[in-house]
Amino acid sequence: MSQRIIATTRKLRTLRIFACLLLGGLVLLAVGAPAGAYPRTDEDLIETSCGDNQTTSILIAYDTIHGSTAEVAEFIGEDLCARGFKVDVRLAANVTDISPYSAVIVGSAIYQFAWLEGATTFLRQNEQALSTLPVAFFIVGASMAEDTPETREAVKQQFVDPVLQEFAAITPVSIGLFGGAVDFMANEYNFMERIVLRILGLFLGYTNSADWRNWNTIGDWIGEAAALLNGE
Repeated sequence: MSQRIIATTRKLRTLRIFACLLLGGLVLLAVGAPAGAYPRTDEDLIETSCGDNQTTSILIAYDTIHGSTAEVAEFIGEDLCARGFKVDVRLAANVTDISPYSAVIVGSAIYQFAWLEGATTFLRQNEQALSTLPVAFFIVGASMAEDTPETREAVKQQFVDPVLQEFAAITPVSIGLFGGAVDFMANEYNFMERIVLRILGLFLGYTNSADWRNWNTIGDWIGEAAALLNGE
């Protein structure tokens, strides 16, 4: 297969992903956030602490819908602790003070074509303090179902650039773009979420579940982010 055909195929896949995401987003935006969609159940939330490094303490503040972003945050925290850092993983809405930390990672699921409110509220409330700290971002969503250069550029333009513009005082040293997960067997979705996710399933080729989180990719990003957050 020629390089031109491969490039064209990738572009068509990227367009397909964003077309179905746009359709789903428009449905949700038209009806508003349905009751029961947010916040999540307790089982979807993860808060952990690990490590005893008193020199470099990292906060991972995240927001999630059905738990896949929480699991990514937990994975990042465990990896960073294994690298010698002290790490607290917290739901962003539960963080009241970031002064004990020498670096911060902020993560969000993508829902209704935007970051979750808990993550953006955290950025808004702590923008001045975060402007003086090493900060990294990561996002999790079906838009990264296929990890290609074209998809990454489109996702960055759609979901990252608006946040960078809104919180211009914060300059992240690294930004992770990760696939999300859908599981009709394990998660409880409300009526409108089910409609949107079933539409996505027709385009992305899943029936009851799909997990686009590439843990090797996430691990590679953690190594890059850890060095930058540590000033290396």
